Amino acid sequence: MGGPDPGRHERKTFRKRSGTLLGKAHELAALSGANVYVIIDHPRATVEYNSVGNRNWLPSDENLESIYPSLQRLSFADMEKARGNSNGEELTQLLQYIEYRSELLQSLGQQMQEGQSSPTAGTPYHIPERNSDRFCD
Repeated sequence: MGGPDPGRHERKTFRKRSGTLLGKAHELAALSGANVYVIIDHPRATVEYNSVGNRNWLPSDENLESIYPSLQRLSFADMEKARGNSNGEELTQLLQYIEYRSELLQSLGQQMQEGQSSPTAGTPYHIPERNSDRFCD
């Protein structure tokens, strides 16, 4: 008899949480049409999920910001800070702000494509209005 296994709980937690993350990533891709890429690197396993059939879809880190100008990078610290808020309000506000910035950049890009290559004096770009209460500190 080997006795209790001290790493059993960690293995079970890793297997369960990583399975949930991969399931949610796939669900997001399937339901919203988003391109999703997730990599989980752990001493027990390294798992990659890519919702796009093309293995070359994910650009190199150096090219990400030029290809996706509205890219918002979230770190472990960002998520921990948001997680500290018991009801997740800060995380919700952060995600809403990211969505707003993305819409704003898309709007500016469309305006530039419609004839204005750059803003000139007296012809400001239209900035879509949003409820400013959503982004209060």
